[in-house]
Amino acid sequence: MTIEYIGKADSMLAEYSAMLERSDARNAEAKALLAEAEELAAEVRHLESTEFMMTPEEIVQSNSHKAMLAQEIDTKSNRVLQLHQETFQEWESWTARQY
Repeated sequence: MTIEYIGKADSMLAEYSAMLERSDARNAEAKALLAEAEELAAEVRHLESTEFMMTPEEIVQSNSHKAMLAQEIDTKSNRVLQLHQETFQEWESWTARQY
């Protein structure tokens, strides 16, 4: 092996390791966001299961709260999709490189 080849291999390994670390960080963030979204979804399910006992005014408040929760869930879900897209794009970029 030439020194140049060893240097390229070392560089490639360092870049690959850095990419994996970034991917791990994005996956950890996505996992936390999904857990938060599940908690919000559980709250929505609870509100829906208790609606039959609510007064009309409480139903209006519940619907408003559920809409806010749904928006938060969508925001978290969209961020998860963005994180996965970033990971995929980085992987595509890395695999397309010529060494």
